[in-house]
Amino acid sequence: MGFDSGTIRSDFPALDERVRGNAVVYLDNACMTLKPEPVVEAMVRYYRTGPGCHGRTDHLFGLRTTKLYDGARAEMGRFLGAERAQDVVFTRNTTESINMVSRGLGLGPGDVVLSSGLEHNSNLLPWQVLAEDDGVTHRVFAVKQDTTFDLEAFREGLEAGGVRLVSVLWTSNLTGVTFPVEAICEMAHRHGALVLLDAAQVPLSHAIDVGRLDVDFLALSVHKMLGPTGVGVLYVAPRHQEKIRPLVVGGETVLDATYTDRRMAPASDLFEAGLRDYAGAAGAAEAARYVTALGPDRVREHLVSLNAAATEKLLSMDGIRLLEPEDPGARGGILNFVARGIRSEDITRILNEAASVMVRFGRHCVHAWYNAADIPDSVRVSFGPYNTLDEVERFVSHLGEVLIRFR
Repeated sequence: MGFDSGTIRSDFPALDERVRGNAVVYLDNACMTLKPEPVVEAMVRYYRTGPGCHGRTDHLFGLRTTKLYDGARAEMGRFLGAERAQDVVFTRNTTESINMVSRGLGLGPGDVVLSSGLEHNSNLLPWQVLAEDDGVTHRVFAVKQDTTFDLEAFREGLEAGGVRLVSVLWTSNLTGVTFPVEAICEMAHRHGALVLLDAAQVPLSHAIDVGRLDVDFLALSVHKMLGPTGVGVLYVAPRHQEKIRPLVVGGETVLDATYTDRRMAPASDLFEAGLRDYAGAAGAAEAARYVTALGPDRVREHLVSLNAAATEKLLSMDGIRLLEPEDPGARGGILNFVARGIRSEDITRILNEAASVMVRFGRHCVHAWYNAADIPDSVRVSFGPYNTLDEVERFVSHLGEVLIRFR
């Protein structure tokens, strides 16, 4: 059965907005997905029905919040395929999750962190800083020219020795390519290295099963899977939970303390200092249920179909250069391009102001790749499950008008 975006659009009231008579077209989903009503309602419900603290009190509101928060953790655990709910840590976002591992794993001189040349800044800068502060060696293996995974370069990076951790993306926010994460985990473990996966772009279009992958750490942001902002998840495999030092301590991270010593809490409380975002956790759980009901495989098929329609039109336009790979099936829901003679900033501004079509320009937090490839800022179009072929046609039509205007 095919995926019908029309059946869910009513769940996203932001799509009802009209600007100067134009219905908005939102095509910046790789940055932020819109929020369906069930997610918003779950968050508001917490504030309306007793916003207490979890785990600290035994009164009505406290018990209610504890049940909500524990239930949200369990829901996210099921969504990730985790063996236990306590293997899931709530964070603010993917960036914080990666930093928790970078600072908590105890890496030092002689340890090598291996990552790809396509990583988001959030999976690049932590390792650069760790190299400067703690003497870790950060080794980068190249991707192919079309940004797809280079298995031989990865193998060479491992065989160079000393690799303690492989930290790589699962799906790129730049071009949408997906790395062969099962093979990455297997090869890394065979060489004695741990694996951290940046799964920020994954949840909408790929089913996640951390047990099947046998991954050591996995990080994601809920705002990219129809959930609230400011909520992320870090999966920590049980075998590593006693090895990771918490990034922040205090509050729920301690069971008891004296003026000179303390007894720390077990995971996942160990990694969640201070009061948590209980409304955000409720929204995250609802987003996980919503995405599961949509079916990531069906969503991916829908995104690729939209991408294919847009790609076909753009390839027929003079002066448009797509960031590879050219095959939309290899790019999922992302289409990234530059236009000869027109600044990407101007394209996005005119599309927004003249047609209420929202796309993004820039280097998309992958500055190192742009600098190495000597490519200017680009326009990224990223599709969501609620987008339609009619919206693709509107985007393409208005883009064509922009190109004519500038030439």
